[in-house]
Amino acid sequence: MYIIGLTGGIACGKSSVAEKLRRITGAMTLDIDKVTRWLLEPGGALFEIYVRHFGNKIVTDEGVLDRRLIGEIIFNNPAEREWINSVAHPMLLNLARDFFVECSQIGAGLVVLEVPLLFEAGWEHLFDEIWAVYTKRQLQKRRLMWRDNLTKEQALARINAQMSREEVCSRADVVIRNVGKNSEVRQQIFAALRGRKF
Repeated sequence: MYIIGLTGGIACGKSSVAEKLRRITGAMTLDIDKVTRWLLEPGGALFEIYVRHFGNKIVTDEGVLDRRLIGEIIFNNPAEREWINSVAHPMLLNLARDFFVECSQIGAGLVVLEVPLLFEAGWEHLFDEIWAVYTKRQLQKRRLMWRDNLTKEQALARINAQMSREEVCSRADVVIRNVGKNSEVRQQIFAALRGRKF
């Protein structure tokens, strides 16, 4: 079993690359962001921890977490962001390892784990190879504003809170440039996979 860690900045198209890898190779894929959202649902392992830490102000009238308010807190407060990572990352690491075990048991040849904060979390050791996805900063900002209904300032705060594109790409084994057509991204993926057998 070969494990690829897929990372890159927010709104750079990681999920699109993961989906293409799944379709091209039949890889088993898991998005850590989706797992996090599941853990933050009412009854999830992180829900009560967040409420105890931040107070009831982060719970909406519908009884769910106010993700926008939490985002404002953590992307403008490095200490709170560090606290969240210290709580969430060990939990997510255990779930990632469980996923690897399940993939091994069913005989998966290729596994792709999508991890936005892969280097920040220190997860490099989990993977046989690390792929980074990047896009132009202006395109990243526009995607984020549209996707999450953010102002330009809010989008930039989220982008700037992450490791720089240059550092992420310099530490990766494969770099995918996601700035244009889907066909161009597919070509880069095929080139990176050339000669591989999973």
